[in-house]
Amino acid sequence: MSYTVSLSENEKYIICCVSGEMDIDIAKQFTIDMNELSHETRIKRFLVDVRKAPNVSDMFDNYKFAYKDMNELDLQRDVRSAILVSTGDKSHDFVGIVSRNAGYNVRVFDNGQAAIAWLDEEIPG
Repeated sequence: MSYTVSLSENEKYIICCVSGEMDIDIAKQFTIDMNELSHETRIKRFLVDVRKAPNVSDMFDNYKFAYKDMNELDLQRDVRSAILVSTGDKSHDFVGIVSRNAGYNVRVFDNGQAAIAWLDEEIPG
């Protein structure tokens, strides 16, 4: 499993591309990296591309990640995160739901253009 974290070409969002089977330990690592880059750049939009990385963690670990781990990592609550999955990949759906329920602005997409359009939307304020 590997991942890269970088800025988008237009510097409007932070991109994380993951490949290989993904578990909660890897998710914690790249989440920390994205959060640090967000603090450095003041960019609050994330695109997590997991089209080549099915989630192999069980429901309990995904729930714990959203409610315990993300809180312990002291993540920003005003970040908008799009998770981009392969068409038909439902392995990331539960973590998306519990993350939203835990107060994070996360949505799962299987269309890259739709994910980017959502990231580009103005947040009412």
